[in-house]
Amino acid sequence: MHIDKKKDMQKTRRLSVGFILVPNFTLIAFSGFVAVLRHAADEGDNSRQVLCSWTLMAETLSPITSSCGVQIVPWETFKNPGEFDYVVVVGGLLPKQGMYEKEVVNYLKSAEKYGCHIVGLCTGSFYLAKAGLMKNRKCCVHWFHFQDFINQFPLSIPVTDEIFIEDRTYITCPGGTSVNDLALFIIERHLGKERAIKCLRHLLLDWGRTHNHPQMPFTENYLLISDPRVRKAIFFMEQNLDKFLTVAEIADHVSTSARQIERLFKIHLNKSPLAYFRKIRLSYGKWIIQNTERSITEIAYECGFSDGSHFSRCFKAEFGKTPAEVRKINSLESKQA
Repeated sequence: MHIDKKKDMQKTRRLSVGFILVPNFTLIAFSGFVAVLRHAADEGDNSRQVLCSWTLMAETLSPITSSCGVQIVPWETFKNPGEFDYVVVVGGLLPKQGMYEKEVVNYLKSAEKYGCHIVGLCTGSFYLAKAGLMKNRKCCVHWFHFQDFINQFPLSIPVTDEIFIEDRTYITCPGGTSVNDLALFIIERHLGKERAIKCLRHLLLDWGRTHNHPQMPFTENYLLISDPRVRKAIFFMEQNLDKFLTVAEIADHVSTSARQIERLFKIHLNKSPLAYFRKIRLSYGKWIIQNTERSITEIAYECGFSDGSHFSRCFKAEFGKTPAEVRKINSLESKQA
């Protein structure tokens, strides 16, 4: 009796994904997601497309260059989006106005009509918005590109305090390692918890983070601050945590005077710009202390302090304990848990 193995495998599939890579896509966003799929799809490390399938599509079969220079050749040209449960567009370096791939935008519009889930990884969310799919919808955007997204798509609702968001049939994710968490979420939904756990173990991941895990656990939700100049100033600070910024530099970045930015920070945060900057640098340092084994001196430099002693003094003044004491308490709590 002849058994058609290909048809038999197709019958067992419960998840189908079509990937679209745009120019300058980030390799980690694609590889992290597809790695979870391949571990979930088969037994052991066989990597056959048994329980789920995936393909790489584009308008042509020309190689697509990632942001790090590695090129990937699409497997096939665009297929009927109705064949997929999820269409995943992988972004990377920020596309400029007018520089979007028209074929990708048009394909996403077509996929929307078929009702399949559409996923934007990294700046893939910009492509969803460009296709008109994110009007009045929440869109998970990398904190670094929040202002860029607002400037281009003022009718969308960007969110930076979560690692992925599902709004009806649209899912957006800021990229980086958060793509693993999103892929695990999808695997558990379609293939069950056991498959998701298998992926965790094979990829040496500690756990799958939930959608509401903050992108930056060391900062406050400053998006609630009403004044856009203060928000922009805080973004500028967060992009320069390893430096010492002056009030003049901060004010210049938001196109206002040093006196005005001092006044605005006092109104909205009851702190001076430099006091607030020091607070988020110290909060970042505290997060590193609680989540890594790196030396205090190394952490001090990364947080923009001249040496470990200066960092430790400021840290104790802010949190009431030294970095070493916080690390010891955190270690004891971890053992008890």
